[in-house]
Amino acid sequence: MGAELERAGLPAAHTTEPGPDEVPSRFAHVRIETSAVTAEVAVPPGQTRRLLGTVLDVLVVLGAVLGPALTLKAAAAGLPAWVAGGAIAGQLALLVLVALVAHRPARE
Repeated sequence: MGAELERAGLPAAHTTEPGPDEVPSRFAHVRIETSAVTAEVAVPPGQTRRLLGTVLDVLVVLGAVLGPALTLKAAAAGLPAWVAGGAIAGQLALLVLVALVAHRPARE
């Protein structure tokens, strides 16, 4: 899985010069690629922070669901209950911390 953020009016991070078919854009582009799915979103530069916040929220929700589910699956293979419970609590605490840090008011 890869992710890429392209700032408004600048060429993509993977190229040093725009190609003949590439036109500079007034939009900020976010592209997420996996082996099966490719998603690209273009928003005005003023909305980039909001878009990235939404992407982060989706990743936190997925982490909150998948992390404990995978830990419980491993616990079924013989982990003691207190280890699984501690691991799940740590995962959720870390996700909350990441969400809080990411949603701090911007200092300008």
